[in-house]
Amino acid sequence: MRLFSKKSIGLLLAAVMVLSVVVSSYIPAAEAAAPARNVILLIGDGMGYGQMTLGRIMKDSALTMDSFTFNGTASTYPNDPVEKWVTDSAAAGTALATGVKTYNAAISVDVNKKPVKTILEYAQENGKATGLVTTTRITHATPAVFASHNADRDAENEIAVDMLNHKVDVLLGGGKRYFVTKDQGGKREDGRDLIAEAKNMGYTFVETRDDMNKVTGGKLLGLFKSSHASYDIDRDAAKEPSLAEMTKKAIDILSKDKEGFFLMVEGGRIDHASHGHDAATVAKDVIAFDDAVKVALDFAKSRKDTLVIVTADHETGGLSIGGYGQYNFKPEVLKAQKNSIEDVIASKFTADNYKDIFAQYFGITDLTPYEQVAMLDAFKAQKTDSYAVANTAADIMSKRALVGWTSGGHTGTDVPVMAYGPNASDFARHMDNTDINRLMMKAFGFSR
Repeated sequence: MRLFSKKSIGLLLAAVMVLSVVVSSYIPAAEAAAPARNVILLIGDGMGYGQMTLGRIMKDSALTMDSFTFNGTASTYPNDPVEKWVTDSAAAGTALATGVKTYNAAISVDVNKKPVKTILEYAQENGKATGLVTTTRITHATPAVFASHNADRDAENEIAVDMLNHKVDVLLGGGKRYFVTKDQGGKREDGRDLIAEAKNMGYTFVETRDDMNKVTGGKLLGLFKSSHASYDIDRDAAKEPSLAEMTKKAIDILSKDKEGFFLMVEGGRIDHASHGHDAATVAKDVIAFDDAVKVALDFAKSRKDTLVIVTADHETGGLSIGGYGQYNFKPEVLKAQKNSIEDVIASKFTADNYKDIFAQYFGITDLTPYEQVAMLDAFKAQKTDSYAVANTAADIMSKRALVGWTSGGHTGTDVPVMAYGPNASDFARHMDNTDINRLMMKAFGFSR
């Protein structure tokens, strides 16, 4: 028995079509995510999961980095004919800044040494304010790749000129020696005083935390040390700003731009302390970097137009929590350390006073016969290896705390990626470091 005639079925279909048109007029079409007005990229140089874990344990609480909803991982290998799997900061930074793989030591040039446009340059072309903040020299590899192009990362005198010519709105970090002449205590041999030139370009120049805090707008150049900024464990808080304070100042200035901004923030000395196997100093710099992440994230959470990405250029040292065949870790050993080994403690050691220095700076009064022999051997080796004493002291501390290390250099392990804000879900997967640049470009709505 036929329930509906062909005519009735036709009328029913027509009614459904009309109804669908009416309903669709009341339901807005799905819209693509609005472009981000601001992008803040935070790079923990040398920061792998081991460094993050160490920082969390030493802080005795969760890190701000633990709170991100969208998390991924990134591979970091360069396009280098010799060092195929392990990158340096220049090649990794270039990948983040340009989306192009290149050889180790390259500053935003490709394998043919041809300049490649950076996301900072795209931001400037689109009328956005820009800033670079770091605890290394501002001319060091990671900040350099965003605002300069050079075949050799060590050409920091040239890089300083290039960065200044890029007219980045906010530049904060160390590295004054590449901006002034030898007569002024610097490294420049061309007679140029780049600080004077910067002032003529409209920059306010500062060298102290207090002077930085007085600046409320305009272009800002802050160079707080001749070389790298201090490790956070050594930093004189009354004179030298923290990474978080520099980040806040940069955001306060850049956020006044009606077109938005791009800001890169680097916790650069996590890498240096990891090279030296100085676990206590690593932990302090991870926590200081995390404080800067909180500044950026708090800003982003107060609005809906800011993408925050946290990642690393590579891991350094192959750090592990637990080592030497023991299923344990002793953070109390590291918490007793008062200063960094590389920048402060190592220079105080002599063959006569090393026991007193261990007691004063590490809280260790029971050096074993093996440790004493190791230190005495290091003093002899110091004649040909300037790092022998520092490395031996760091090795003693690592073994006592049970912090493991597999390398004195970088490793090729994947690094963390975290994101918050517009398009943040794009980062919740495994990717290559070049994809981070591509996704930032996408978030901004930029095309190459």
